[in-house]
Amino acid sequence: MFTLSQTSRAWFIDRARQAREERLVQKERERAAVVIQAHVQSFLCRSRLQRDIRREIDDFFKADDPGSTKRSALCIFKIARKLLFVFRIKEDNERFEKLCRSILSSMDAENEPKVWYVSLACSKDLTLLWIKQIKSILWYCCDFLKQLKPEILQDSRLITLYLTMLVTFTDTSTWKILRGKGESLRPAMNHICANIMGHLNQHGFYSVLQHCDGLFPGLVSHASHNSPVRWSVGRSWYDWQLSH
Repeated sequence: MFTLSQTSRAWFIDRARQAREERLVQKERERAAVVIQAHVQSFLCRSRLQRDIRREIDDFFKADDPGSTKRSALCIFKIARKLLFVFRIKEDNERFEKLCRSILSSMDAENEPKVWYVSLACSKDLTLLWIKQIKSILWYCCDFLKQLKPEILQDSRLITLYLTMLVTFTDTSTWKILRGKGESLRPAMNHICANIMGHLNQHGFYSVLQHCDGLFPGLVSHASHNSPVRWSVGRSWYDWQLSH
């Protein structure tokens, strides 16, 4: 009897242990299922959001044809924020090209301060966000420049585009906002340019310039690393491209 009782007790203990382990395994499976579902749902939500954002960006640039009214700087700024939020260099290269062309087009507008993209640098609420945005955009321009090949016609046009972006936003001399009464803003704008240049230099801007200079000797000249970069665009392939 005593032996039978011990055997039964051991059997019940073993069964309880097995049941407990099975419950733990089941809980672990349920937890893993919840985690997997959360990751899948998160992925699907992100994908849907990115798809919707890209569709909105495409619609924006589709409507931005030569005959349409020029978009305000604020509209361009907002669409640029959305593009940078989802940006992938291989997937969004054409969108980025259109963004740069839209920005440069805004800078060429005559007597339309609200259209000039750089005008947002004067906005108390948007100055820091604008500086952060243009830093990101210009560095992506540098990333593209390192990949493009001038012997390919389409690439040569993109090289011109991205160099123009860099020239435009690292030198205030062409900014229409500084003409006439806007001249008083020049010291502040020069300071912003210096800030942008400092950011680019920290990320390897000189290596990009050297790469460009290697492709087109005389295209870019710059001072020492201790001085502000100055662009030399006189007798160069760059000027020729801009005139065609």
